Parts: sequence; C-alpha cells; structure tokens
Amino acid sequence: MSATETTTVPASLADQRNPFTRIFDPPPPLRVTTANTALLVVDMQYFDAHPDWGEGRTAKELGVAHCFDPYFAQIDDIMPRIQRLLALFRAQEMEVIHLRVAELTNDSRDVGWKQLVRGLIVPADWREADPLDEVAPVGDELVISKSSSGVFPVTNLDRLLRNMGITTLVMTGTSTGGCVESAVRDAVDLGYDVVVVADACAAGTEEDHQTALVRMEGGLTRVVTTAEVEELVGALPSGSRLARSGIERVKPFLPVPSAAPPAPDADPYSLIFGEAVWLPLSQDNTALLIVDAQRLTCDPAAGIGRLAEARGEAGNIDDYYARVNAALGGMAQLLAAARDTGLPVIHVRTAGRHPDGRDLGRKARSQGIRSGRGSVEAELMPAVRPAEDEIILDKPGSGAFTGSGLDELLRNLDLQHLILAGVSYDGGLESSIRSATDRGYGVVLVPDACAAATESRQAALWGMEGGITQVKPLAEITSRLVTLAATAPGGTSMS
Repeated sequence: MSATETTTVPASLADQRNPFTRIFDPPPPLRVTTANTALLVVDMQYFDAHPDWGEGRTAKELGVAHCFDPYFAQIDDIMPRIQRLLALFRAQEMEVIHLRVAELTNDSRDVGWKQLVRGLIVPADWREADPLDEVAPVGDELVISKSSSGVFPVTNLDRLLRNMGITTLVMTGTSTGGCVESAVRDAVDLGYDVVVVADACAAGTEEDHQTALVRMEGGLTRVVTTAEVEELVGALPSGSRLARSGIERVKPFLPVPSAAPPAPDADPYSLIFGEAVWLPLSQDNTALLIVDAQRLTCDPAAGIGRLAEARGEAGNIDDYYARVNAALGGMAQLLAAARDTGLPVIHVRTAGRHPDGRDLGRKARSQGIRSGRGSVEAELMPAVRPAEDEIILDKPGSGAFTGSGLDELLRNLDLQHLILAGVSYDGGLESSIRSATDRGYGVVLVPDACAAATESRQAALWGMEGGITQVKPLAEITSRLVTLAATAPGGTSMS
C-alpha cells in the first residue's frame, strides 16, 4: 500500500495536489494490526445514502432528483466494496464502527446549529437515522450518532478509540468531501493514521469526489483502493476479540474475598474495589505537573489574598498560606529531581489569555478572579520558576485539563503518567486528578508538595489512592526520581 500516492486520482487533477507534500518529510510507516485498526463506515444511512429517504426524498419534492442521479449511482457502485471490507474486518475480528447523522432525541431538540440552519434534522427514531440494510451493524458494533458533519468535535469517539487502543482508521462512506473529510482532518490532527478507501467513498459528483481525495492525501492520510486494503488486512494474522474484551481484561483486577471481617468504619467501596495499580514511571512516559503555584494562589498580597484582605477575611486563611509555603518547598524539591532526571515539566496556572482575564471561565469570574496573562496574579512563584524549556499552560477554571490544551500536549508528547503537585484553593488538584484519570492517565499525587484550602482537605489528599491514582510521600518520589536518573538513562521504568 503506497503511503503518498494513489492510482485513483486522475492526471487531470494533478495540478491540485499540494506542492508541499514533496517538501515535507515522508509519512511514518503505516501501522496496521488487527488490534489497532478499525473500519469506519461514514453516514451510509437512509438519510443521505438512499434516493427515497432523507435528502433523496427532499430532492424529489423539490423537483431536482435527477441532479442526484450521479451521486446515488456512486452509492450503488461503492456498496459492494464496503460490504467486502465489512466481511473482511469481521472475519479478522477487527473493530467496525458506524457513524451516522442523527440526533439523540426523537424531536431533534439537540440538533447542532450548523445542521439546523441547513434544514438537516434527523430525529433518533426516524427511518433516516438507520444505517442502510446492506451495511447494517452486526452484533455490538459501535454506532455513533452525530448532529454534525464531523464526528470528533461532538461525540466521544476519540475517547472510545483511545480506550480500545485504536490508532489507525480505515474510512469509507459518504460524502468524500463532506463528512468523510471532516472526520479525516480531525483524526489526523489527533494523531491517528488514516486510510481513505477511494473506491469505497462517494460524493455529490465524481469531480467533487476526486478533488476531495487529492485535497486529503498526504501526511498521515493515505488514499488507497479497496483491493489494497484487502491485500494488507487479509495478510494479517487472525485477530481476537476475546483478547480485547474488557470482561477478560478486568479479571486480574477483581478483588478477592477477605478472611477478615471489615472494620466498622471501613469505606464500603474499599471493600469491593481493588488496590491502586502500579504505574511504570519512566523518563519517556511521565511528566511532572505543577498546578496553580502562582501569585494568585500563593501570595497573600495578591489575588485571593488581596480579595480576603478587602473583605476582612485575611486572618481566616493564615493557615492556608502556611500550607502553601510548606508545599512550595516540596514542589521545589520535586522540580529539582524532575529536572535532574530529564522528565518533562509542565506548569498549569489559572490565567486568561486577555490581560484583564475577561476570558476566564464563568466560575472564576464569578468569584472575582481576574488573573490575565501578564498580570501579577499570573506570575509563577520563585520556588517553581520555570526553566527556559518548560511549558506553561493557562487554564480558565479549576482543573488543569479543561480549556488548557493539556490533554493534547500530553498526547503529542506520548506521555501516559503524571506526578502531580500544586495548590488547590478551590479543588483544582482534585479536579485535575479526576480529569486525568478519566482520560486514562496514571497519576502519582504527592500531598506534601500540595496545599489545600483547609486542613481537612489537606488530609483528604492522602486518601485519594485507588485505581490509576497513587498517593506517595515526597521523599519516596524524589528517591525514585534519583534512582531513575542514575540507573535508567534510556528510560527504563522504575518500580
């Protein structure tokens, strides 16, 4: 399968090829296995792929059905090829995912604005929402509903693919320059390898179809034929859905009955959940994340300290600032150890992009916080002053992920685990832990390099271990980092 060329694009469109494809580095080798590759069937449904329903019916009612004859001829032409690919992927026990334009409600009250103003509503219970019978889902194949052209901005498809370990997407369906291309462009921006099956996609006209193929190919997008996909996938060793089954993979983590009776004050959930898993931290997969170690949260003369003074509450948060000062010392130790080890360091602070902070989240603004980029409140504390190559991200709310670009950064750096420290005046650390682990990142929380709003919340940090969250003292983590720096220059994981 060619990575950069396709035999399906006619020479007449050669002048539309992006000239930069000859300047850029060639794409990396295409990664295709039965475990990491999924077939996506895009919008092959009654709404937009059948002449008697949806868009086809609308065309008839408006007296322009004949203008769609070439399009529906293309649908008829690609149908057998999509069926062949479906049969192949199913035989190889590979993932098949069906995308469709459809709302989640029966009256389309959740329709997207883009769809609404074009008159494109597809209520969940309408026939138009159903995949065509010829390519209908089998068994528990995923069906993703989207009230949009693209699928990634408005659904949880990316999360599902990440959970399943899918990194390569084989795209078929309609329309080539519409919903298919929207999915392709978002997918490659998210780091997926994409294979567009040229003769298994359709567009309004043949010229539109070919032009879209030329527009998409290059980089992580390969444009190929059905036969080429069949040759590549057919040569793979047989896959195993059983090996990917969550029912099977969960078995090592299920708790076993205890011979001892539970303590009277035991957390009931601790009796049914297993212990936190071991996280294989290494220089290659782990970053130090420091949250909100800035003058807004740490300097009594600025930010929330100034708010407290203005409202006569300064004396009530003296204990908080004592915890902050202690935590800053711990953060400085972590920072030095991470730098010596070569771990990436990421600082996330509460700050708007506008100098006056008017683009902060509504919650922060409602609290009277106005820290903007370049403001005194946005300055990081001297104890954790960033090195020149360390990354600073701005967040509009409490947690480190929402609105900051942190998830995309970690993904692009291929990082899986975080060592977490910082300040939690309003639940920022707790929110960050939840957001990180919900996204599949392992977290090592270091409470003695953290400061919480109250003493009870500070103590509660030590009780947050579970699942893929470990809670470890500063001395243990710095020791592990020192050991890693000394014994694992190539990124060997540390126990």
